[in-house]
Amino acid sequence: MGKKIKIITIFDSTNYGNRLQNYALSELLGDYTSVVSTVRYINSKGDFFQRTIEVLRLFRDRLALIISRIKTLHPFLAGEREKVCDRFSSKRITVCSNILVSMSADDVDVDDDSFYVLGSDQIWNYPWFSESNLSAQLGAYVPEGKPVISYAASFGVSEIDDDVKPIFQKYLPRLKAVSVREDRGTELIKEMTGLDATVVLDPTLMLTTDKWLKITENFVPNNDKYVLTYFLGRPSNEQERDIQAYAKTHGCRVRRMLDLRDKETYVAGPQDFVELFSKAQYVFTDSYHACCFSILFHKQFTVFNRAGMTGKSSMNSRMETLFRLFDLDSVMIDSGLAPDIDYGKVDRLLEKHRKESRSWLEKAMEN
Repeated sequence: MGKKIKIITIFDSTNYGNRLQNYALSELLGDYTSVVSTVRYINSKGDFFQRTIEVLRLFRDRLALIISRIKTLHPFLAGEREKVCDRFSSKRITVCSNILVSMSADDVDVDDDSFYVLGSDQIWNYPWFSESNLSAQLGAYVPEGKPVISYAASFGVSEIDDDVKPIFQKYLPRLKAVSVREDRGTELIKEMTGLDATVVLDPTLMLTTDKWLKITENFVPNNDKYVLTYFLGRPSNEQERDIQAYAKTHGCRVRRMLDLRDKETYVAGPQDFVELFSKAQYVFTDSYHACCFSILFHKQFTVFNRAGMTGKSSMNSRMETLFRLFDLDSVMIDSGLAPDIDYGKVDRLLEKHRKESRSWLEKAMEN
C-alpha cells in the first residue's frame, strides 16, 4: 500500500482488551504498510464545568461499581498495574499525535497520504462519551475526502437514542467502507443510514498464537496449575461455588484477574493477560476478549451471564455474534460448567473467518 495508516480507537491504558485490540489491529495493518500509528484524542482545555460533565458522562454506567470498589482499592497495586499497562502501550503501540476534541477538521495537521481506520472495540458506545469524543471516533477530525474505514467497530449497545442518531447519520456515510464486530451493529447502521456494513473478526482473533506468545514475558511459572477467572461483573455465590468445585476436583489453584484477593495476578499487564490465558487449565469469565483468547489458545471455558447487564446496555450482542461465528452457543450459562468445545471445528471456522475478514480489509483499503 505504501501509505501511512492511522488508527482511531479508544485509548484506555489499563483495559486489557482495549490495549490488546489496539496492538492487534496495528499488527494486522502492518502487513500492508511499514508505518502504522494510533491517533490519541484528548479533551480540550474547556472550562472546569464542561470537563466535569464529560467525565461524569463517561462513567455514567460504571459509576456505582467504581464507588462500591474504591474503598477496597489498594493504591499501590493499582499504581503498579497502571505502570505495567503504560509500559506495554509505550513499547508496543506507536502514538502519532494528540488531538484536542475541540479542534475543527481544518485545525488538525493531517498528512496528505494518511489512510484512517476507526476501530476496533466499543468506539461507538455513545453513553460512555461526550458528543465531541463520539464525533472524533466517527472520523469527524479527518478532513472530508480523506480515506476512512472502520474495522470491527462496536456500538456496545443494542439501541441508539433518538437524540444521538444524527451524529451517526452525519459521519457514517463519509466512510469508504464500514465493518463492525457484532450482528446488531449491521442492523443499527442499516436502520440509521441505510448503509450496509460487514461483520468481521475482532483483531485479536486475526493474530496467530505464535505471534501472541512473542509478546509474553514469563509472568507465569511453567509448573503453575491454575483455573483462571476474569470477570468484569461480580460472580454470584453459586457461580463462585462452581469455580471452587472445578479447581478442587482438578487439583488447581484459582488465579483471579482484576480481583484484589489475588494480588499476584492483579498487577498483570496486557502481555501477562495473554500468558495467563495461554497456560490456564480452565477459564471462567464474562468478558468478550477473555473468550477470544480462550478460543485462540484452545481453552475449555465457561461464560457466566453477567448480573445486571440487560436491555440497551446488554453485552449479549457481541457474545452472541462471537458464539455464532464459532458455533459455541452452549458456553454461556447461568451456572455450572459449559460442554467441552471441539477445537478441530473451531479452528476450521477461525481460518474461514480470518480469510473473509482479511479479504474485506484488503478490498476496503484499495484506492
